[in-house]
Amino acid sequence: MKQLANLYVQELHPRKQSLTFTRAAGVVAAAAVLAVVFSGASRWYAGQQQIATQRTNHELSQVQQRLTAKQNELRAAMNNPQVEQQITAIEAQLAQRQRLLQQMTSVTAASQTSFAQLLTDIAKADLESIWLQRVIAANSQLTLQGKTTDASALPQWLASFSNYPTLQERQFGVFELRDNSQEAALDFTVGSLAHSSLLSHSVRTAGAQ
Repeated sequence: MKQLANLYVQELHPRKQSLTFTRAAGVVAAAAVLAVVFSGASRWYAGQQQIATQRTNHELSQVQQRLTAKQNELRAAMNNPQVEQQITAIEAQLAQRQRLLQQMTSVTAASQTSFAQLLTDIAKADLESIWLQRVIAANSQLTLQGKTTDASALPQWLASFSNYPTLQERQFGVFELRDNSQEAALDFTVGSLAHSSLLSHSVRTAGAQ
């Protein structure tokens, strides 16, 4: 015996919901709100970008103006004969001072080396009966002052100068011996006439003492 079941009862039929005016209006309103929000955000972003661009263009314009002004100043200075003369004079002074400094440096170094060698040779020519108290070396001239306990030792001492490079061929135009009653030694001066002013001052000073 067959039994049939009716599956197409009213409760099991699929329901079709029609698009009502209210739902359609809601969807349209939501879309409109989104469009307005998106449009506003786009306009705000575009406005910010435009402001930043304008600010950058303004700063670039100011920099360009300053650069142009400096270029004009430099161009005017380059075409100014008085400024060119001043620059030339300053460059000449600098070059002259550099040459002078180089000469002074070389002369000072040479003088220090020569004087050191001179003192070395004088020390090598030392005699026990002679001791120096003053050495004057100026303008290639040499003057020696000191004391001796034996006057006859002075010629021997001077003759030994020929054995030393910085002492040989020295010309001595002054030779003085002075008896100092307060001491057993004699004061002597062997030197150049070019140092006569220094020697006379030394003699006056010694006499005053």
